[in-house]
Amino acid sequence: MSVEKTNLGPKPRLEFHPPTNLIIDDRYQRSVARDSGRRLIAKIVKEFHWPFFGVLVATDNGDGTYCLIDGQHRAEAARQHPHVHSVPVLVIDEMTLAEQAQAFVAINQSRVRLNALQLHRAAVRAGDPHAVELDRITRESGVEIPNNNLSSQNMRPGQTIAVKALSTILKKYGAETLSNTLKTVMSAYGETSGDLRSQIFAATAVAVSRHPDRCSAIAEKLGSSDSVTWQEFARDNAKFAGTSTAEALAHMLTSTLKPKAKL
Repeated sequence: MSVEKTNLGPKPRLEFHPPTNLIIDDRYQRSVARDSGRRLIAKIVKEFHWPFFGVLVATDNGDGTYCLIDGQHRAEAARQHPHVHSVPVLVIDEMTLAEQAQAFVAINQSRVRLNALQLHRAAVRAGDPHAVELDRITRESGVEIPNNNLSSQNMRPGQTIAVKALSTILKKYGAETLSNTLKTVMSAYGETSGDLRSQIFAATAVAVSRHPDRCSAIAEKLGSSDSVTWQEFARDNAKFAGTSTAEALAHMLTSTLKPKAKL
């Protein structure tokens, strides 16, 4: 591989500094005070573990403070943690505001974001109880979560990338409803590809949680049309009824259910 660039910029140095000495320049940095930021900080504080913390990146202001370029949420979590008194910082010699902003953009743009499938796979390998249970239930139901994102055209029957939807169902309704949901959807779409979609799972979960004894009837109704058509109908009904697509589709799947005959 040919590398033409020879000016690599100032080489940083690794140092430890009190988190109180690390500051955020809000002229180019995103705010950590948003709800999502506060939740992330609280999570880091609660689950603080040095091997997961990583190294912050900052520039030396020359006055004993360091302006953070990367890691502001972790730095704020360290400030709030009663047992963290210094953090590892990759320090770059004093930079102009424009250079700091340029470094902030470059670091965030070059970072490869993990998708939900990769995070799920890693969580299973790490032994996370929620991920392990989700993995077990999907496998037992004949559903496969692939390692990487696939287009609906490239999916095999039984494959889904809707891991976030399945995780939400497990958290909200529990293992039994997730299992019933997967089996119901597989009964409807087990032989087709590309129909195991987030909205289909979400709506089916609502339906089977309310009618756990009618999974076969719900599967039969669901299988009477493909997932894309159901979603289009549900979106239209949701707008008219002022509800979510999942709720609208759940209603469509259960509104014509006949009461079970009493023995």
